[in-house]
Amino acid sequence: MKEFNKINTIISKVFVMLHKICDINTIKNNSMEVFHLKFNNKVFDILIGKINGKLFACDNYCPHRGASLSKGCISNNNQRIICYLHDFEYNISTGKLENIPSKWLNQSPEWKKSKDLVIYKIIEKENNIFVEFP
Repeated sequence: MKEFNKINTIISKVFVMLHKICDINTIKNNSMEVFHLKFNNKVFDILIGKINGKLFACDNYCPHRGASLSKGCISNNNQRIICYLHDFEYNISTGKLENIPSKWLNQSPEWKKSKDLVIYKIIEKENNIFVEFP
């Protein structure tokens, strides 16, 4: 069984692709921008940002209700992206939901449910930004 898992891990790593997104100077510190990545005849909106000099990449939709995260803001104090629709705050390193504003705490548990934010590995190489995708 260990060998099978090891082979699956190797195979899955082989199929991960690096996609050039932009020049390294395109993303200013404490900002974010949406890029459209074409892959397998589909277009994916990838949000690239930089908080306190650290780059991040994630899907451009909120895992809570699907709002565009690029309309939100970033919190450079605690490495979070904040959705504009309900102010849910996600950690840009882990993708975990870290804060639900108190105004929403009386909502039903089902309404407050959220998946994790999809985070992509980002690589700086030869003055360009690349994202590992899928």
